Amino acid sequence: MDKGLHPIPELVADEYAGKILSTTFTQPRCVQEICEMTGMPVAVAYRRVQALEDAGLIKCLRTDVASSGRKSKFYHCQVDMVRLTFRNGHFEVEIKWKDRVSEKFAPSTFDY
Repeated sequence: MDKGLHPIPELVADEYAGKILSTTFTQPRCVQEICEMTGMPVAVAYRRVQALEDAGLIKCLRTDVASSGRKSKFYHCQVDMVRLTFRNGHFEVEIKWKDRVSEKFAPSTFDY
């Protein structure tokens, strides 16, 4: 597994990822807003946002550019429900997407 790449079970169990999913559930937010709302360190927030976006759990909906030229990306949660289950010695993840068909990730998907 590539360094920095998080499997979905690890992401959904992560406290910081959970905070990002929660704060972006009802409306898009930029990393600065997420940090202000949660007290999360900025560097951690950027890493988790990237991992969540790579996994498809959040999506960048827009990029605003301030008069200073600074860009802010606004992210929105893409899931309605994530269920992490430990069964028969393996993790299983079920995801109900906001705009797609639900998925289940079988135990064989995860290589620990």
